[in-house]
Amino acid sequence: MEIDTFQRKAPTCPHCGHELSDDEMQLSEVSDADLYALAPNEVSATVVCPVCDLEYWVQGGYRPYYTSAFSEEEL
Repeated sequence: MEIDTFQRKAPTCPHCGHELSDDEMQLSEVSDADLYALAPNEVSATVVCPVCDLEYWVQGGYRPYYTSAFSEEEL
């Protein structure tokens, strides 16, 4: 099953489909990056899903939106 992670309102795990909540986006266990700053700065970072514990990449977009992928090359 393929999970749609293109331009979502929050980072969404491509492994299990979990969409990060506002509280989860602030946790240092999820990412070392400021996930709220990804969108306006249009940069990417790694995230560890708090549900399945697998790592994925997320890239912000100006509108804001978030696109997640299994690797940085797929963003």
